Amino acid sequence: MPTDHSTLLRATRGLLWLMLALVAAAFLFVIASGGALVAMWPDIAVEAKNSKVFIDADAMRPQLFALLGILAAILAVAVYVLRQLQALVKSATNDPFIPANAARLRGIGWALVVTQMLAFPLGWVASRIAVSTSEFANMGGLDLEGILAILLAFVLAAVFERGAAMRDELEGTV
Repeated sequence: MPTDHSTLLRATRGLLWLMLALVAAAFLFVIASGGALVAMWPDIAVEAKNSKVFIDADAMRPQLFALLGILAAILAVAVYVLRQLQALVKSATNDPFIPANAARLRGIGWALVVTQMLAFPLGWVASRIAVSTSEFANMGGLDLEGILAILLAFVLAAVFERGAAMRDELEGTV
């Protein structure tokens, strides 16, 4: 009979795979959007002018490419974080307090820092091409939950590092 712990880990594994699939789909959407910008620019510019969201639809093409590039980078970081989380969950069934998990958590922390740093140019570009009253213009920027996640990742990395050291000390005394 599975324990609540193993059921939770199985559910987490499944959710991480689902999230990875969604990030992959979003990445494909970003790539397809870039292709659409190249292939269908005149039609896109007409729609952008009619939407009343964008400031200067004729001049925003380079900014849209920059926006898509930043989004692709954020999604690449998300893939890295999800793969590290998958490795953490896999090790949780055996021996979670190992130096590799501390390194994974520290890597997640730095990846989240990169994501927060990418949010600034994302917000800057979005605010340059969209009217200030649109939701599009308000994307990016500093995120309190993101900062808390960064702190949590680094604190957990230190906890896992200390847990691995304590376990090694205990094994050395036996």
